[in-house]
Amino acid sequence: MKYYLLGVSKCAKLEKSINIGDYIQALASSQFYPKIDGFLDRDEDLKDYRGEECKMIMNGWYMHNPANWPPSDKIAPLFVAFHLNPLAQKELTSKESVSYLKSHQPIGCRDKHTVSLLQSLGVDAYFSGCMTLTLGQKYQKKSTDGSIYFVDPQVNLSINISQKFYIIVSSWLKHPSACWAIFNNEDAFRDTSLKRRILIVAKFISDYSRIFPLAVLSSAHYKSHQSVYYYTQFKTDEDRFIEAKQLIEAYGKASLVITSRIHCALPCLGIGTPVIYTALEGDTFVSTSRMDGLKELFNVIRCSAHGLKPQFDCKLPITADNHPVNKNNWKPLAKALIETCRKFISD
Repeated sequence: MKYYLLGVSKCAKLEKSINIGDYIQALASSQFYPKIDGFLDRDEDLKDYRGEECKMIMNGWYMHNPANWPPSDKIAPLFVAFHLNPLAQKELTSKESVSYLKSHQPIGCRDKHTVSLLQSLGVDAYFSGCMTLTLGQKYQKKSTDGSIYFVDPQVNLSINISQKFYIIVSSWLKHPSACWAIFNNEDAFRDTSLKRRILIVAKFISDYSRIFPLAVLSSAHYKSHQSVYYYTQFKTDEDRFIEAKQLIEAYGKASLVITSRIHCALPCLGIGTPVIYTALEGDTFVSTSRMDGLKELFNVIRCSAHGLKPQFDCKLPITADNHPVNKNNWKPLAKALIETCRKFISD
């Protein structure tokens, strides 16, 4: 029996960009494998696989090439943390796809929107949460180095031209040191043009300085999970897998993480790092459908055009020593996922 993880290298060639969160999901699955025989591309390899029979934990978002679906009968799948996005709904709810999913039910879904959709098609489905909640099995927090990470924090730019001009002038004139510190950080707000970067940094400082001290914003670590960087600097699935592991280990030492990425926020819950999720007010259904059932697991800051609105009680400003405590409502989901994955591998 072979054991494969899901990769995304082939489908990423179109966008020349990688979401390292896909490899953080693979890292979570790998905790339960007796060995790793390699990667199968999530959107390119599954249907045409004709190798030795294998087991795969089939967590993730299947969208980029849904024509290569359903997977080969050579793959014994465990469907947990499955997300069916509106962008791929037509193909993934076809008669052939529904029949395939029924043959492997119950289907554990990453979000409640996917649960409702599959149930409406007669598929036995339930809310499993995300595999990354289980990362505490191997990467449980053991120490803290006092660092704070901002990982793709939401910055709401839905303001008019005159407001943008005012934000740029006021932020860069009032707080030049903080603006330059973030602007010159190559890990902050990657893959943006010079003009847009000036605006994003200015709006970020304007909004986030109302909640976090400027010293925190200036000295924090910044990361971008979706970037050309992960495509150009890490050539293989294995390279990106190693980078995902290093990121999780870094988050495991942090005192606080602020992020808009669920595959940063959910792992932080699992490994025990305090985390705050930043949600964009007025986001599209394509994006918000992913969060149905997940957002309730986090301490949330809503990001509107007018600034930040914490949805939790905490005396401001927020620092490495003063922040909301993580909720515990994710723990039953993680426990159930661990039990399900162990049984799947041992059977």
